[in-house]
Amino acid sequence: MDHEIIETVLTEILEEIRLSNKLLWEYNQALQSNALELSRVANQPMAQPIKTPSIDTGKLERIIDNKLEQFSSKLDGLPRKHSFRILLFPEHSTREYYKIVFGRIIFWLVMLCIAKFAFVLGDKWITEHYKNRKYQNAWETLYNSVDKRSQKKMQRIMDQ
Repeated sequence: MDHEIIETVLTEILEEIRLSNKLLWEYNQALQSNALELSRVANQPMAQPIKTPSIDTGKLERIIDNKLEQFSSKLDGLPRKHSFRILLFPEHSTREYYKIVFGRIIFWLVMLCIAKFAFVLGDKWITEHYKNRKYQNAWETLYNSVDKRSQKKMQRIMDQ
């Protein structure tokens, strides 16, 4: 069984080699004939310059214009479909969209957490400062309204 498969493969390879050798021989023949023609043209004296063939561009432009008109008339004949859609997610380049969006979402969530923490911290600080200021005003008012002996007691309490 393996011998038959190997033999089949080898025969196919042999056929491919024969075909490539034939094509290589034909290529060499064409190359030699082209080289002879080129050497003949190079050795020939130049009586007049080689003229490049002129192309009628007007005819080509008319053909192209005609084809464009036919195409545009076909497009005009097609029914137009107008649709209104609200896309929550993109149809194209979704990878870049999600990279940008989720990159920004994480950034703004972190910023929101920092702002919330700063707000709560500031609120606590202001509240405590207001309470301390209220007690301090009350203490100073009481201190100024009592006699000297009571002021000394208050001073001892404050120094502790």
